[in-house]
Amino acid sequence: MDALQLIEKTTDTWNNRDRDGYLACYAEDCEITAPGLVGKGRQGVNDFWDAYMTAFPDNQVVLTTIVSGRSREAVEEGRMEGTHTGPLVGANGEALPPTGVHIAAPYVAVNTERDGRLTSFRFHFDQLEFLVQLGALPG
Repeated sequence: MDALQLIEKTTDTWNNRDRDGYLACYAEDCEITAPGLVGKGRQGVNDFWDAYMTAFPDNQVVLTTIVSGRSREAVEEGRMEGTHTGPLVGANGEALPPTGVHIAAPYVAVNTERDGRLTSFRFHFDQLEFLVQLGALPG
């Protein structure tokens, strides 16, 4: 599988709540970075899964663009839509209690593939906009 196919597969497994299928898309030695999270290996990917599935159990990823300049790297643009019904743990370890707010948070992720698995997942989104949507900061 190339990077583009892996992005489609991670999106499908995420949206279908297939944790094992999602984790299987990542190499044992992968690296994952996201606001408030830097992880290694499948445990890091599992931590990312837990954080967003706990805070937004009904979430869905909607891909809008996938671009690949080389077969090993691809960039995805999309949005995560979901309702904040569970605690959202921040980088400082404190939890934002559920707000009940439905969000549509745009994101960009840069992915790198090796031997049919993702070795790097760098996830970026506007944290201020995200917190404004949740009502945690004034708009």
